[in-house]
Amino acid sequence: MTGAPALPSTMQAMAMDGFTGPQAIRARDLPVPVPGPGEALIRIAAVGVNPADWKACAGFLPFLPDSFLPLVPGFDGTGTVVALGEGVSALQVGERVAFLSSLPLGRGGTWGDYAICLAAQAVPLPDNLSFAEAATIPVPGISAREALLVQGKLAPGERVLVNGGSGGTGLWAIQIARELGAQIAATAGPANQDLLASLGVHCPIDYRHENVAHKVAQWAPEGVDLLLDTVGQGSIADPAALIRPGGRHVAIETMLPHEALPDAERFAAKGIAATRASASYESAPAHLAALVAATAQGRMTPPPLETLSSSEAAAAMARVREGHVRGKIILVTDDHLTAKTAATMKDPA
Repeated sequence: MTGAPALPSTMQAMAMDGFTGPQAIRARDLPVPVPGPGEALIRIAAVGVNPADWKACAGFLPFLPDSFLPLVPGFDGTGTVVALGEGVSALQVGERVAFLSSLPLGRGGTWGDYAICLAAQAVPLPDNLSFAEAATIPVPGISAREALLVQGKLAPGERVLVNGGSGGTGLWAIQIARELGAQIAATAGPANQDLLASLGVHCPIDYRHENVAHKVAQWAPEGVDLLLDTVGQGSIADPAALIRPGGRHVAIETMLPHEALPDAERFAAKGIAATRASASYESAPAHLAALVAATAQGRMTPPPLETLSSSEAAAAMARVREGHVRGKIILVTDDHLTAKTAATMKDPA
């Protein structure tokens, strides 16, 4: 292992001893992980709170067995490289990065002072992108880009409906579609209609007070080319009715047991190709690098974010589980919780 000055042997982390939900999260002293071949050790600055985190804590993710306990949640984050494992040459100690953690590989997540990642899963951050802003990108941005461009094969000029447009994944999806030159409809609650308009959504839909099917039919009489569902759980009663014959339906994988799924026969009758999308380690680095570059260059904007201390991890996870979070909740380690980030510690909704 190569690295900077000697690192502490222990760290503070938010961890859990069993898959019983957010209430099991508590502060613990754990050993600082040591990077192995091909890995990097990151000093955490900020991490995203994602739906996958509460699902992990609830035991819904089969790739997280009991042997991983005590479990430090957290699938993504930003921070500074402090040590490198054997064979890593693409990163340097002291470099600022955004990354996906190695939690699914049994190496722990990002809700601690330090985290391990595969070096290939880390993308350097330009100086004009803050840790908190960059922490809004990895899991939701990668998922959105994979769903739209790879699984959904969205093309310039096509019409896409983003269900769940004010959440982290939906907001990145809107901007990815906009940059591609697609025509965009998106659903959100009444408090977020202004947010959709600010991002250039052509057909914003207030799903609480408007008939979604009627609004889509007015905008796209033959149906949309692609429906991206970031919510799932039966939030759209009849998605096939909104999609043109031969169109596509892509749903972000929720991993929820007993989830109500769309009617496969309805899709087949209209020739609609249906896919469930999730990011992979193979495709993630290219997606993340593209999104970091677009954001640093001002072509895309980080979604509204709320920063909380990492000690508030359990409460943050519970809020994400309840849904209706505008933009993204970010956990910031205490030494990075400066006056600048503290100014955002309020509910923007």
